[in-house]
Amino acid sequence: MFFNGGFFWFLMGILSVVVVAAFRAFARDRGWRIAWWKGLFGIAAYFVFAMSFYAWGTLIGEGEGGAGFRILVLGIVISLALGAGFWKLITAKPAD
Repeated sequence: MFFNGGFFWFLMGILSVVVVAAFRAFARDRGWRIAWWKGLFGIAAYFVFAMSFYAWGTLIGEGEGGAGFRILVLGIVISLALGAGFWKLITAKPAD
C-alpha cells in the first residue's frame, strides 16, 4: 500500500522540509521572531494534519473508508484550530 511504503514517507519528508523552509523564509520577511515553543506549536499543527492523511490512507486499505474519512475530517478540523491559534500567537504584537 502506498501509505505504508517507504516512498510515501520519503515524499512526506520532502514536503515537510519544504514547508518548514518556506515558513522560515516567510517569517523572516515579515520580521517575526518565533520562539521555540511557538515553533513546536506550529509543528504539532502540521503533524496532526499530516497524520490525519496517513490514518485515512491506512483505513482505506483496511476496508474502512467511512471511518478513514471521519478521521481525516476530524484531523483537519483539529489542525485548523491549532493553526489558527498558532497564527494568532505569531502575529500578536508584543506588550510594551
